[in-house]
Amino acid sequence: MGADLVFDVGATDPQAAGFQGERRRRKADTVYDNMKRQILLGELTPASPITEQSLAQSYSCSQSTIREALLTLQEDGLVIRRGYQGTFVTQTTNKEAIILFRLRLNIETAAVDRITPDITEDQLDTLRQLAARYDDIRAKRDKIGISEADIAFHMTMLRFADMPVLEPVLLRTLLHLHRFIITRHTSNLIWIDKIKASHHELIEAIATKDPDHARKMAIQHATTNTIEVTDEVRTEVFAKI
Repeated sequence: MGADLVFDVGATDPQAAGFQGERRRRKADTVYDNMKRQILLGELTPASPITEQSLAQSYSCSQSTIREALLTLQEDGLVIRRGYQGTFVTQTTNKEAIILFRLRLNIETAAVDRITPDITEDQLDTLRQLAARYDDIRAKRDKIGISEADIAFHMTMLRFADMPVLEPVLLRTLLHLHRFIITRHTSNLIWIDKIKASHHELIEAIATKDPDHARKMAIQHATTNTIEVTDEVRTEVFAKI
């Protein structure tokens, strides 16, 4: 009887089970990163069919791994899962973009108001390094890299302001605004040249520890992001500023 017993070491060894779970998470992260990139670049659209089975075949992984990646994309608001109907890429309309631009402006000016009086040299140095990194990536004309570097800069500024409740809100807002701009210019990169994202000017304004001056620069900085969007969005966002 004892000879008939077979033990699945992977199932009973916590260390082995943990490794398998970590490997699945790493694969899910890869799927998530690839799909997010495709969505931001407009390669995956609301018209693109998304099924767990086809994705599992494409990425040579289990459907549970795909499901994990899709759930993360859903948390970002980049896809919506509709039960048996399937999963669909979302789309940012002009009206939604107007709300998002205003939301970004409100959050970032509030952050600047809070950090400007007590900003430290170490914090300023960190922001300068992030701004320099943004410039380097922008020179390479890497659309996704530009998005990631810009998000890193603004999320760091918000963390310095100690407003943790707003961090996921700003992160999602920036992600969708970047997609809104990028997907409207998939055939050219002219928007990269036209947008003069003055991170350095914003940093130096904060360094003066003059809240009014820093706030004005934060508003000016935000307006650069509307250069290559529709007239409707640009007019509506800044009509009351």
